[in-house]
This record gives sequence, C-alpha cells and structure tokens, in this order.
Amino acid sequence: MGQPPVGRRAEARRDHAATDAPQPPILVDGDGAATDETLRRAGAALRGRVARGEHVVLEQPTARTVAAAVHGLDGWAGVVELLGAGDRRSQKPVTPPPAGGVAAVAATAWRVHTSGTSGRRSWTDHTWTTLSAGVRQGAGGGPRRRWGLLFPACRMAGLQVIAQARTTGDVLVDPTHLTNLADQIAFLAEHGVDALSATPTRWRQLLRMSGTDLLHLAQVTLGGETVDQPLLDALRARFSARVTHVYASTEAGSCFAVHDGRAGFPVGRLGDELQVRDGVLHVRAPWSITAGPDGFVCTGDLVTVDGDRAYFRGRRSGVLNVGGEKVSPEVVEVVLREHPAVVDAVATGRPNTFCGTVVVARVVPVDEQHPPRQGELRRWVAERLTGAHVPAVIDVVPHLTQTTAGKAARA
Repeated sequence: MGQPPVGRRAEARRDHAATDAPQPPILVDGDGAATDETLRRAGAALRGRVARGEHVVLEQPTARTVAAAVHGLDGWAGVVELLGAGDRRSQKPVTPPPAGGVAAVAATAWRVHTSGTSGRRSWTDHTWTTLSAGVRQGAGGGPRRRWGLLFPACRMAGLQVIAQARTTGDVLVDPTHLTNLADQIAFLAEHGVDALSATPTRWRQLLRMSGTDLLHLAQVTLGGETVDQPLLDALRARFSARVTHVYASTEAGSCFAVHDGRAGFPVGRLGDELQVRDGVLHVRAPWSITAGPDGFVCTGDLVTVDGDRAYFRGRRSGVLNVGGEKVSPEVVEVVLREHPAVVDAVATGRPNTFCGTVVVARVVPVDEQHPPRQGELRRWVAERLTGAHVPAVIDVVPHLTQTTAGKAARA
C-alpha cells in the first residue's frame, strides 16, 4: 500500500502525540496523583467484578473509590450503596435486569445514607445527575480550581465536592487518609488547594488554627448547618474569597446556593420549587423516596421570613419543650456566639423534673485563659431571649466534639 499524504502523516503524528501526552492529575490523595485514565481503568476493574444490575455496597469509600465507581458502575450496577461508619445496609430489593442481562441499566441508583445528626438514620436513592445538580458550571476557560475534601466521600456533602471536581475538570485533593485536622490542612496547602467546603462548626475551628494561614483560598463554601452573619464576615475578612453557603439534604439533594454574603436566603427563591409550610421548608424533589404526593420533600428545617430574607432557625425534630414553650437550640447558640468572649457554642436539652426539659450549653471561649463566667453568659441570653431559652448550665470547653462530617455533636 502507498504512503498517506504528508498532511495526513503530520496529522497522525499530532494525534499520537496528543494521546501520549501526560495527562494532568484530577485527584490527589494519600496514594498519590490520579489522572482521568487512572480512574477509568480502576472503574473498568470494578465493572469486571460486578454483574449487570447488581446491588453493590461500598463501605466507607474514599474519593478515589467513588470516582472510579462513577466511571465503571454508573449505568451498569443497579444500585451503588455508599455506607459510612454506623450505617446499615438497606434491605430494599433490587429489580433484576431482563433475562440474559443484555439490557442497559437505565439509571443506577446511588444510595446515600444520612449521618443521623437529626436523631434518625435513613437513606435516599439518587442518580449521578441529581447528585451533580448543584455543581458550578465551567469557569469559562479559566484556571482549574483545586478543591479540598473535608467531608466523608460517602455523604451528600462529600459527594457534592467530588461531583464538582469531576463535572468541571477541577482537581480534587483528598486528605482524609490523615486523621489529624492540622495535618489535613497542611496536606491541602501543600497541594495548592484554593477552594474548600466545610461545615460552619469546622470553619470556626479552622479560623482559630494557625495552619490555615497557608491556605490561599479563592472559594469558601459552607453547608450542613445553620450559617450566621458573623461567620460569613469573618471568612470573607480572613481569605478575601468568594463566600458561598449552600443548602442541600440527603433526601432532596442540592437545592440552592447563596453568594451575596448575607445569612439566610432571599425570599424571591420561594415559589414553585421551594416553599415554607407552617414554618418548615419544603423542597420539590419528586424522585425522592421521602417526597409526598405533591412531589415535595419536608426537610424538617425551620424557617422564618423577615422582610426580604428567609432565615433558618434549626431543626423541627430538635425543638425542646421547656415548661410548655418551644425552644430551638440553634437560636440559643446564635445568641451565645454573639457574646464577645465566645467563639462557638452548642445547646441541647436535658430532662428536668419540674419543667420537662431545660436547655444546657457548651461554649468555646475566645481566650481559654480568661473564659467568660456562666452567670455572665446566662444574663446575656436572658437579655435577648425569653427565660425558657436561658441555659440552666453552661460548660466552657476547649473545643466542640464533632461528627465525622464536621458538624457539632449534640449528644
């Protein structure tokens, strides 16, 4: 056979060179850097071990495992169930594929469990599309961001960070092989992370750590807990970054993001997809296992409307009955954090013989050598809220106990 024209030979050489060119890493973790091709090969290996339509369980997966599973199992497995610490495998049966297993799986169910922070554990089936619904779209040809992962890869918040990096071509840096938060932050700084998502509780902790000075962030994201104005202001002042707080739940997926630097969200967002009913936020998510006949999911989050703004006031399931008055612990926490000597706080209920329940609190002082007095803090709350909100006991602690997702532990 004759040789191809010179132009075609040159084109073939360019194609070959492009194929052989080293790929940039899209994930960095304790096992090193991984390219898209690395994860595709790992995904293909996973697929080779799974029958079409099978129910696959990934126990405490890393970000690398989840990313590989997206490549290899999405559209192949019937269910990919992500289990975290303390989760129990669901017993819902999976419909087997047609005889012979030749038909494609229309949409793999990604089964995501809640962390149980609200007092109960449950799970919801998503598609990868619903998990990626709130992802920031392409940056218009700008430089790729490098996202740090401080959430478990099996939880909704962690999956959102993974989806962000995978969908937009950003780099994901996973430090979760390290158990110490200071070591994790050093790992993120070493690998040039410029975008980071965490809970408000964890952000307050990070703001007190010297290691965060090594982070040069362009994007700060908060989610998973109620966000107050002082924290938003402190983050913007520390990092000079775009500060975004997001609202998402395991049951309803990603709902919205707020970029204007203010706590709460604009009432203009309420409408056909987002409604407040009897003081509780409802989100339209007809695909969710917890959706009602009208396609709305009751989130259980209390919301009040004040002027042009809607504000979160805690969880309905967490409301305390103190002598016949309903008390939201999160409202008490916000007031305690406003005290100049307090950097963080958590409030809970304690059984009481006379009034059923009383509020108790733990606070983290700004200065451990000169902590605020209990009487001073109780008076501070009494001047701003009703008597039922005043904690009967306030303990000063060096830090708040956190769940694996970075939320304040209320137990």
